[in-house]
Amino acid sequence: MPHIPLPAALPGISGPLAFRPDAAVHLLGLAETILRKPASLEPGEREVIAAWTSHLNGCRFCTKSHAAAARAWLGSDRSSAMDRLLESEDSSGFTPRMQALLELARALQQCVLGVRPAHVEKARAAGASDQDIHDAVLITAAFCMYNRYVEGLGTLEPPESAYEPMGRRLRDQGYVRPT
Repeated sequence: MPHIPLPAALPGISGPLAFRPDAAVHLLGLAETILRKPASLEPGEREVIAAWTSHLNGCRFCTKSHAAAARAWLGSDRSSAMDRLLESEDSSGFTPRMQALLELARALQQCVLGVRPAHVEKARAAGASDQDIHDAVLITAAFCMYNRYVEGLGTLEPPESAYEPMGRRLRDQGYVRPT
């Protein structure tokens, strides 16, 4: 049950964004930039980091919506790796580079000072660029905030059937909404 009056028809982050449209512009712009704009990590890989961070934070809405977006980007051949990661925390279906970035994301999610030189060295040894490392840290940090925004206001969850279409919409239309 939401802690403040939020539109019942707008579950998850949509309700709080509607409550503060001035903040929504910036929050959605940040999501669009870190998850979809050209970068060295594919959009699907960035969505995996968002879903993983949300899973670690226990934010079901963000976990499910970004896992659906990751599956939409990754396609059926790589979607099983996303599901295995969330079901059993097994990252073996991903490249060594992504495995190292997921470990780095876990370290940061667990403690603001959790990223150690060994995490960065392992990521670099697995082929991660400085931009990959930067973006993994930024996505993790941003999703710690987004998760707390959603959970801190006690937002509603949509029906389970809403997530896969939501993931395809995020892939196809992005995060920035028309004004």
